[in-house]
Amino acid sequence: MVCRYKEIRDSIRQVDAVEEFIPNGSTHKKLLALLEQLKKLGSVCKTLQCENTSMVDVRVLFDQVADDYSVMASHLHPTAKIVHTPVFDSALVKICNNTKLTASELRAVQRFVVEPTATSGKRKERAASNYASEILRGGKQMRTAGAATVSFHELAPPTSNTVERLFSQCKLVLTPQRMCMLPANIEMLAFLRVNRDLWNAASLITTE
Repeated sequence: MVCRYKEIRDSIRQVDAVEEFIPNGSTHKKLLALLEQLKKLGSVCKTLQCENTSMVDVRVLFDQVADDYSVMASHLHPTAKIVHTPVFDSALVKICNNTKLTASELRAVQRFVVEPTATSGKRKERAASNYASEILRGGKQMRTAGAATVSFHELAPPTSNTVERLFSQCKLVLTPQRMCMLPANIEMLAFLRVNRDLWNAASLITTE
């Protein structure tokens, strides 16, 4: 709406019937400043909907938005009330960043730990020319293999991807013609739209 106002302001100023409703100079400047802020937040919302947006990307975006807009800090902080499992989310971000996990974070992802595969007992014959180097290299490989790794973080997209898409779809569904609909009906339409891969026409016939 603010974008539309900016586009048509010069034209509607020529209409005497609505001239008194046009914002004055100071209010107009505030609206333009608001528009710039909305553009910034809009770019964040679009980025959150991308398929390749990871947990790390979301955390970086949320932290920066919370710094720039302190009123959102209570909702975007890693330990906000809306976060279901803060420790688990923190562990995922640290795994993506290859940083050390705390004891509580290790416990949170313990079920997803992948133990290294056992090697065969056969020893590889080492060349005489670089015997010492191969011994040291083999020791490093053993130490690396001995550490358990977590490989599921790439398959765990942030919830924001789905949620932001749902919000965008709700804006498409809630047209002026549907403004008089009950909230329960809008919720049902949004739920069916976001889960449309789980139902089809045959499902509707069955429910009837």
